[in-house]
Amino acid sequence: MSVMSLSVRAVAGAVLLSAAATVIQAQSAPVKPAHPAVCVAGVRVYNAKADVSVPHDTVALPPGPPIRVTSPEEAEAADLDLRARAGAAGANGVLMTTETVEESDGQVRMARNVTPVFVPADSARAAAACKAGL
Repeated sequence: MSVMSLSVRAVAGAVLLSAAATVIQAQSAPVKPAHPAVCVAGVRVYNAKADVSVPHDTVALPPGPPIRVTSPEEAEAADLDLRARAGAAGANGVLMTTETVEESDGQVRMARNVTPVFVPADSARAAAACKAGL
């Protein structure tokens, strides 16, 4: 094999390795939110889907740990944390629905379903709420 053939193979191999590294970096790069971050005060809570203005976008919420709430104080802290996570992802609202199930032993189990949303028509209100909170 000639020196020229080895050199071409080495360059081709380096190009392939470089391309593979670029793909790996692109896949592991954090996803930039489609909308600007919103402070906690700017994230509105909706209790029914009919209350969310159209048009709106749903926003991906980064996964968080499951939360068990046993007191009103814990519920308030969990609500603030959820709104902060949603706002950081670019949501200016969260649709929260609650399912309540009474267990056979008399205990009540509640599960909350949360959908972060971005409502373009609500952007000015959210920005004003964040500015007032400074």
